Amino acid sequence: MSNRFDNKRLLYILGGLIVILAFTVLIKLPDESSTLKEKIVDFDSTEVSRIMLSPRSTYGRPFEFIRKEGTWIVRQDEIESAAKKLETDNIILELLSVKPQNLVSKSKAKWAEYEVSDSTGTRLRFMNKKGKVLSDLVVGKFTYKQSGNQMNMYGRGNIRGTSYIRVTGEDEVYGVEGFLALSFNRAFNDWRDNTFLSISTGDISSIKFDYPADSSFMLSNKDGKWFTDLIPADSAGVADYLSTLGNLSGQEFNDSFKPVSNPDYQILIEGNNMLNISIKCYRQPDGSLVLNSSLNPDTYFNSSPEGIFGKIFIPRKKFI
Repeated sequence: MSNRFDNKRLLYILGGLIVILAFTVLIKLPDESSTLKEKIVDFDSTEVSRIMLSPRSTYGRPFEFIRKEGTWIVRQDEIESAAKKLETDNIILELLSVKPQNLVSKSKAKWAEYEVSDSTGTRLRFMNKKGKVLSDLVVGKFTYKQSGNQMNMYGRGNIRGTSYIRVTGEDEVYGVEGFLALSFNRAFNDWRDNTFLSISTGDISSIKFDYPADSSFMLSNKDGKWFTDLIPADSAGVADYLSTLGNLSGQEFNDSFKPVSNPDYQILIEGNNMLNISIKCYRQPDGSLVLNSSLNPDTYFNSSPEGIFGKIFIPRKKFI
C-alpha cells in the first residue's frame, strides 16, 4: 500500500514538474525571439542613392558612393571616380540578404570585443535622394570555422564565417553568416573602377601605333590575315598581343596629373561592332609614365616600363 502511494505521489510530482517546465518554455521563448530581429537591414534597394562608408582607421578616411543616372560614382574629398558597379551593387544586396543567427550581446561593454564601436568597426549609412537615412550600421570582426558543407555565398570552400554587426543607436550585437568585414572594410581606391582595357579582340580590325621619331606603324587585318604596314605579320605574335589587350586593369591611380601637352605615345584601336579606343601615354620630366584609356577617360594611371606600358606599347619588330 505504501509503495503504491509513493509511486502515485512521484507521478504527481513528475507531472507537476513537466507542467512547470512547459510553462517556463512558453514564457521564455517569446521573450528570446522578440529580441532577435528577422532582418538587420530592410529597405527598398531602388531608393538608395547614396552610401557613406567609414572604414577602420587603418584603411583611410571615409568616402561615399553616389548614384547618378543609374551608375555609381565614388568620392573622397575632391577626388571623384567611377565606381566598380558590381561591387557597389553587392554592398546593398549582401546586407539585405543577411539574417541574424543569434544575439551575442545586449551590452555596450561588449562592443570592443566584437569590434563594432565607431572606431573599431566599418560604418555604413544608406540614404535616399532626400537625404533620409534608410539604414545605419556598423560591421565588426568576423570569425570562422571548418565546415563539411560545400561552398555557398557566405563561405570560402569548407570554411564558414560569422560576422558581427550592430545597428547604430542600439546596444545589441548580432552574429550573422558571412565575411562582411572582408567585403566592406576596404580603402577608397579598392572601390574605384580601374578598368584600362576590356575588348572583344575578335572585333579588332586595325591598331595604329603613334610613336616618337619614325618608329610609328600600323597593324591591320586584311581578309583574315594580319599585316605590319604592308608586311605579313607573325600570327603568333599578333595573337599574343591581342590576348593581352582583352582585359587590362590599372594598378596605381594618379589623381594629380593633368595633361599639358600632347601624348608622347598613342595607340588607336579600331574595329567592327565597337567604338574606337584611344590609349595615351605621357612621359614625365622625371621619366615616369602616366597612361590613360578612352574606356575610362577621366582616370590616369602610373606605369613602370614593365607594367601596362610595356604590355601595350610594343615595338614593330615584335610582329615580324
